[in-house]
Amino acid sequence: MELWINLPVKYEKMRVSIGGDHAGPALKKVLTAHLESQGVEVINRGTDSLDSVDYPDYAHLVSTDVGNASVDFGVLICGSANGVAMTANKHQNVRAGLAWNSDVARLVKQHNNANILCIPARFVSEDEGLSILKAYMQEEFEGGRHERRVNKIACAAVLCLLSLIYSMEAFGQIVDPEPFASTILAEDLENHLTVFASDAFEGRETGERGAEKAAAYIASHFNSIGIEPYDGSTYYQPVNLFRSQITGARASVDGRSLVFLEDFIFYPGLKVSSLESVDMVVVKNAAALYTHDVKGKAVVVAGTEGLSVFREGANANGAEAVIVISEDISTLRSRMKPWLMRKSLRLDREEPKEREGTRIPTFMVDASATDSWWSSSDVRSWKKWSKKLAKGKGPDAVDLAQASWNFFLDRTEESITGQNVLGYIPGSDSLLQKELIVITAHYDHVGIIDGEIHNGADDDGSGTVTVLELAEAFQEAVRVGKGSKRSILLMTVVGEEKGLLGSEWYAEHPIWPLEQTVANLNIDMIGRVDESHPDDDRYVYLIGSDKLSSELHEISERANKTYTNLALDYTFNAPDDPNRFYYRSDHYNFAKNNIPVIFYFSGVHEDYHRPGDDPEKIHYDKTAEIGQLVFYTAWQLANQPKRIEVDRINDFPSK
Repeated sequence: MELWINLPVKYEKMRVSIGGDHAGPALKKVLTAHLESQGVEVINRGTDSLDSVDYPDYAHLVSTDVGNASVDFGVLICGSANGVAMTANKHQNVRAGLAWNSDVARLVKQHNNANILCIPARFVSEDEGLSILKAYMQEEFEGGRHERRVNKIACAAVLCLLSLIYSMEAFGQIVDPEPFASTILAEDLENHLTVFASDAFEGRETGERGAEKAAAYIASHFNSIGIEPYDGSTYYQPVNLFRSQITGARASVDGRSLVFLEDFIFYPGLKVSSLESVDMVVVKNAAALYTHDVKGKAVVVAGTEGLSVFREGANANGAEAVIVISEDISTLRSRMKPWLMRKSLRLDREEPKEREGTRIPTFMVDASATDSWWSSSDVRSWKKWSKKLAKGKGPDAVDLAQASWNFFLDRTEESITGQNVLGYIPGSDSLLQKELIVITAHYDHVGIIDGEIHNGADDDGSGTVTVLELAEAFQEAVRVGKGSKRSILLMTVVGEEKGLLGSEWYAEHPIWPLEQTVANLNIDMIGRVDESHPDDDRYVYLIGSDKLSSELHEISERANKTYTNLALDYTFNAPDDPNRFYYRSDHYNFAKNNIPVIFYFSGVHEDYHRPGDDPEKIHYDKTAEIGQLVFYTAWQLANQPKRIEVDRINDFPSK
C-alpha cells in the first residue's frame, strides 16, 4: 500500500524538528526518511537509542526549536505521547496536539493549528504513524472562530495560570455552545413575530382572547420541537386572577357634585370603593403634614410638583386621601382616561397582598369646580390661596371646616384564570439536574385601547420569540446528546403589564424549589433602539447582573467578550436610576427571593405602549445577537461544576 503522496509545493524547503524517547527511534526513522524524500529539512533531536531516557529532555529540545521559530513545525514521539505533549505545552508559542489516528491529526491542524504533532509509538504501527503525519501536513488551519480560540492559548505565565483556574472551574470541560447558539436566527425570530404580534392576537391583553391565542402559540412551539409538558400533561401553569373594571364614579363636597372625567379623576391603583364625609385640610408644604393633624382627613395640595412627597407624608400620618387641585386637568385626563376605564387585574388571594409603594387614594380636581370649598375658611378662595402660595405667605395648613369629601366608585368584579406557559428541559447530569436555570419573557401586552390594537412587537413580543428560539437551541443540544447538565425552564409569563402578576404567582407556586433555582435571565424589549443609541443597534442594557452575585456578572461579561461582543450598557443598573427598571419586569420576583438575575433590555422608544409597536420596526439581527448572549450565559450557568454564589446584598425598597 502506498502510504505517501507528494506534498504540496509549499512544504518544500521546510524545516522540521523531530525527537522522542526510547519508544520512538524506529518510527522516527520512518518519518524522517519520508520527510526528507519530500524536500523537507529534518532536525533530528534524538534519541536514536533504545536505552531508557527521560522524554522531557528531547521534548524541550524540539519545543525550543518551534518556540523560537527556527523550524516550521515539530514532531514528538513517545510511548503514549502524553508526556511529550505535556512538556511541549509548557513552552511559549507552542501548541502540541496528540493524535492517535488520521482523523484526529486533521482536526489538530484544522481547529487547533498545532505546531507540534505528538504520536504514541507504542499504540500505532509505523504505517499508521506515517498516515498520521501525512494527514496533519496536508490539512490547513480553518481560522474563523478557531482563530479566536487559538489566540487565547498563548499567554504570560500569571495569566496562563489564572486562565487555567478559570477554565477548569468556570468554562472548562463544557460542551462547545456555538453550534446551538447559531440556531438562533434573525429570520426565524421575524417569522415568529410576524404572527405573534399581528392583529390576529388582538394585543395579547391578559384575560382576553388574544392572550389565550398567544399562550397556545407558545405551547404549540414547545410541542413541535420535542419539549415535553413540565408535569407530563400540560405546558400551562394556571394563574388565579381577580379582574375588575371601573364603570363610573361619583364625588361631591357638601352636596355639590363633581363630574367624573370632567371635574375630577383619580390615580390608578385606587384601593377604596368609597369615602364618606371625610374632613378636608389644605396644606402649603409637605412639612405641614407632620406638624398639623391630618389623620382621617383628605389632604388638599396645589399641583403635582412634589406630589410623591405629599403622598408619602399623608400616608405616613394617617390621612384618608390626597386631593390635587389643578388649574387645568385636561391633559392628564386625556392621558389617563383609557387606563382608568380599562380592566385591571390582581392575583386572586383570600387576603389581597399589599403592593409595594404608597397607595393612598389620590384625586385630581379642576380648580374651577372648587369654589364652594373655601367659603367657610380663612382661605376664602382658591385664587387667593394660590397667590399666597406663590409669595410664600399664609399658614402652613388650613382646615376647610364646612367642607367634606365624598366619593363612590362603581365597578364590576370577577375571578378569571391566566396561564404561564412553561417549557421544561431536564438536565443531563444526575446530580446537577436538580438545579434549575429559569429564562423568562412576558407574552402579554396592553390589548385594544380606544379601538386601536397595540401589537406589542417589542414589548414583549421580541422577548417572547427569543425565548422560543432559545428553547429550540437548548433542545437541539438534547437531540444530539449534549444537553445541558442543569435543568432549564423556559417560561413565558402572563400579566406583566398588570403588575408582574405571572412571575409573582410562579414565585409563590414554583414548579421547582426556589432554593434550587440558580438564576433567572429575563428578556423584556430587546428589538428596538432608544434615543441614546439612534445609530447603533449593537448594544443591550443589562440590569441586575451584579445585584446579588458578582460571579453572575463576571460570567455575563466573559460570555459577551468571548462570543457576541455587544456593547453592554449598565446605565439603568445604577441604584439611583430614576426609571427604576430593576423593579419593573419579571426578574424582580426572582430577585426578591434571593435568586441572581439579569434583565436584558434595549430601552424605551416612541412606540412604547402605543399602536405603532409593530413587527416591521424590529431590528432582528440585534435581537438574535442578544438572544445568543442569553444562551451563552445560560449555557455556562447550566454546565459549570459549581453553581454561582449569592455574595451580595440587594437594595430592595423597604416598602
